[in-house]
Amino acid sequence: MRTDFDYRVTVGWLRDLASQPTPDDAWPCTRWDDQLERDQLRFLDAQAELGVTYNLAWGLFVDRAWPAPLDAVIDDARAERVRRFTDAAHARGLKALSGVGVYSWGFDEIIAEHPEVARGGAHVMCAHATAAWGWQRRVLDYMMDDAWGLDGISMQSADLGRCECDDCGRLSPAEHHALLIVRCAEYVRASRPDWTIGQASWGLRVDEPEELQWVQAMASAVDYSIEVRERSAAAGARRQLISGLDTAFGTVGGVFVEPPQHWARLRWFVPCGLASAESLRRLWNDGGRACEYFHRPFENPAEEVSWRTGAMILSHPEMAPMQALAEAVTTVYGVTGDARDDLSDWFRRGEEAYFSRANFEIGDGPLSLEPLVWSENRAAPGPAVYLRDRMSAEARHDYGRELVELRGALSDIAIPAAHAVDRTRACIEGTLRDIETLA
Repeated sequence: MRTDFDYRVTVGWLRDLASQPTPDDAWPCTRWDDQLERDQLRFLDAQAELGVTYNLAWGLFVDRAWPAPLDAVIDDARAERVRRFTDAAHARGLKALSGVGVYSWGFDEIIAEHPEVARGGAHVMCAHATAAWGWQRRVLDYMMDDAWGLDGISMQSADLGRCECDDCGRLSPAEHHALLIVRCAEYVRASRPDWTIGQASWGLRVDEPEELQWVQAMASAVDYSIEVRERSAAAGARRQLISGLDTAFGTVGGVFVEPPQHWARLRWFVPCGLASAESLRRLWNDGGRACEYFHRPFENPAEEVSWRTGAMILSHPEMAPMQALAEAVTTVYGVTGDARDDLSDWFRRGEEAYFSRANFEIGDGPLSLEPLVWSENRAAPGPAVYLRDRMSAEARHDYGRELVELRGALSDIAIPAAHAVDRTRACIEGTLRDIETLA
């Protein structure tokens, strides 16, 4: 009997774990430099240490658009980085997966150059267009090239919506996306039976009873299936849903702080490891055996603690969340004994300080710090929406006051890793500046 999750996957855009922001680039920036490569190796080391066995990256090859024609996707230098990345994962006993859009995400340029693939809309191809399937196959063939050393893919078909032509419109949402997911999964299986295939339901509900047969069809075609927003759990129906599927079912881990591409890494302090750990334990008890757990920038020590806390549960789902948190603070701050207990409780207070005041529901997808795509300027840092839009002015004032107390309490704990303490204090001060700006 398994005592850990079957699919322990970390996921993110290429720069989500970067120690350096890209403040002048539109999201998603997929710039790959030497520093990012060092950050990736550090992250892979942490994965191997904690038994998180899959690394799923979006943006290995393109950001928003595959080129048309598909004959010069990346240059030689980037191709070498892809190979070094997958080699590094394999050297640590990990598998490397690539995210791939299915009929959506990545096809804007192809749609513009070859309008026959779409029947209205600039971002999604038509499920019934023969030419569209030809382009989708080319993308899958490109990823299946042995040169990259990939071990599989995770597919998303709904995050940018769907074709609404007369033919597609006759299909229900889950029926439409099942058609696409099954088609692609069967194509990949035929060529790469050794590959791991996942599917994440961004933009698609899987909890509606009338859609169950299509959810089951999708799940049967892949190795694991992810419900991004935990609506089945909220409705008390997740255990029953999982019992009717013949694949590993999972979530994104309850709560994840969406790494702000444009912000300095010490601007925010939002610990959330306990919420992730508790959510993953509930998933395990409901029969869930998969998770796509998001990347974090370890340059921010609170982010590393949060990531490590949830990641520990993937390999040890029976572990108490506070024990997982204690293991994380020991690694990041070097604390033992009473100091370890005090710092663990300090992080618990820090987590409660935000989530007890914010209108964020655990399990309802990402917590954005800045807008993912800021309409006023896509290539500039956006406002602190996690404070502005998720708290009243009074709650922000109270939150700021508690952060000041936490900053003082941190100094009372004997912590060997002084540099980590300094960076944590800087994170709190960055948050206080944003609160003051909004006052």
